[in-house]
Amino acid sequence: MTNTISIRKISISDEVLNRIPSALAHRFQALPLSFSDNTLTVAVSADIDPLDVVYGLENETGYTVEYMVADKTDDLRTALRRFYPKLRTEGGNTASGLFQQLLNRAIQLRTSDIHICPDQSGADVRMRIDGALRLDRRLDPNTLTELTAVIKIAADLDIAEHRTPLDGSINYDLGEETVSLRIATIPTIYGEHITLRLLTQSPGDELKDVADLGFSELHRNLFLDALSSPNGIILLSGPTGSGKTTTLYASLRKLREDSSLHLVSIEDPVEKPVEGVTQIKIDSGGDRLTFNKALRSVLRHDPDVIMVGEIRDGETADIAVKSALTGHLVLSTLHTNSAAGVLTRLVNIGIAPYLVASTLRLSIAQRLVRVPCPHCVKKRRPTPAECEEFNWDANDPDLLIPEPAGCDFCGGKGYAGRTALYEMIPVENELRKMILKNADEQEFEHYAFQQRNLPSLHADGAAKILAGLTTIQEVRNVTNSNERR
Repeated sequence: MTNTISIRKISISDEVLNRIPSALAHRFQALPLSFSDNTLTVAVSADIDPLDVVYGLENETGYTVEYMVADKTDDLRTALRRFYPKLRTEGGNTASGLFQQLLNRAIQLRTSDIHICPDQSGADVRMRIDGALRLDRRLDPNTLTELTAVIKIAADLDIAEHRTPLDGSINYDLGEETVSLRIATIPTIYGEHITLRLLTQSPGDELKDVADLGFSELHRNLFLDALSSPNGIILLSGPTGSGKTTTLYASLRKLREDSSLHLVSIEDPVEKPVEGVTQIKIDSGGDRLTFNKALRSVLRHDPDVIMVGEIRDGETADIAVKSALTGHLVLSTLHTNSAAGVLTRLVNIGIAPYLVASTLRLSIAQRLVRVPCPHCVKKRRPTPAECEEFNWDANDPDLLIPEPAGCDFCGGKGYAGRTALYEMIPVENELRKMILKNADEQEFEHYAFQQRNLPSLHADGAAKILAGLTTIQEVRNVTNSNERR
C-alpha cells in the first residue's frame, strides 16, 4: 500500500530543500521531505508515475530516492511554488528576492508572525509556527540593512526614521497569490526590530467551519444553540493569540448560511475579507471611527448580527448590551482569563448586573495547544501522578497518551498544527440569579464545573490528550493549577 502524506502539515528544513535544485523539483513535481543515509524521500503527485520521478531523480542527484504520494495534488503544487518560488527579481539574491522567499516560506509553514531581531553581528529571522518561535536563518549586517529598507518602502514607512516605532501594512503580490501583512518596527540598541504579522495567507483560503474548531460534542451544541438565538451576547475570552478571531469568523461563516440575516463586523484590523458580511475597519490611529462610534452608527443600518472585534471599555460594552436588548445578536471578545471571569468583568466595567443577566447568552474561554506530529508521535502509559492530575483511571489497561518525538516532517519539534481547548458557561435561570446576587468568579466556577459538571479548560484538555489531539505538557502550559478540577 502506497504511503500518502498531507503536504499542509509538514515543515521542511533548508538543508533538505537544497538537496534538489529548484528547476529539478519543478520539472519532476517532486518535493523533498527528508534526507538520511544518502536516501532522499520526496512527495510526488498521484497524477504521474512515481517510478519515473524516482528513476529521474536518482540519475540526476545520485541519491537513493523513496517516495510518498501527496494526498492533494493542488497542495503539492502550491508547496513547490512556495518553497521554490520563481522570483521576479534578477537572480533572486537581492533583498527584494529574499523578502519574497521569506513570505513564501512563511505561508507554507503556516507562520503567524515573522520577527527580524537585530543583534551585534546581524539579525536572526524567526517565525512563529503553531505558537512557538523557530529560528529560520541568520542575516549579515548588509543584508539586514537592505531587507529593512525593502520592507519599510513596501509598507510606505519613512526609511530615514530609526528612533520611533512605526506601523504600516502591505498587500504583497507573490504572483499567483496575495499576502496581507501588518508591519511594526521598534528601535533597539542594535537597530530596528521588525515584526510582520500575516493576516491573510491566500484569497482562496476558506473560513474555518464550526466543525473544524476542535469543539467536543457538548461544546459544539452549546455554541450552535447560542448562535441560533435571535438576540443576546456571545463573548469569547482568552489571551492574545488564543484563536478568538478564528472562532468569531467561523461563527460568521455559520450565520451567513441564513441569507436573510444582515451581518456586520467592526474590526481592528479586518483580518480577512468575508463574503456576505459588511466589514468595517476602525481608525486605530485616531478617533475618527472608534469601536464606539462605529457600533452606534451600525445600529442605524438594521443589522441582525453584529460582530465587534473587542470590547475594550465600559462604553463599548454598554452599547453592545443595549444592542442585544433591542433585538440584535452580538458576538465579541473580552480580555479575561476564564469563562467565569467574563461574568464578573462585565459588571466591573460598569454594566448593571440585571443587564448582564438578561443579555449574556454564552461565555467562552479558549486556548490553543499544539497537535502531536502524526509521523513521529509515540504512545506511553501515564504515571499514577498524571492519572491523578487529569482524573484518569490508572487501572485502565488500554490507557495510553501521546508523547512528542520529532522528525524531519515536523522540523524536529514533535508537533504539527494546533487545536483549541474550551470552557463554556451558558447563562440560564440559576446563573442569572447568581449574577443578580453579585456572585464572585469562584462561585460561578463552582456552579458551572462542579454542580453542572461542565468541562473546564483543564478537563477539556484531559479529554483531548486521551484522544491523541495534544499532550500533557501542552495542556499544562495553557492551564493554571487552580483549573485542574
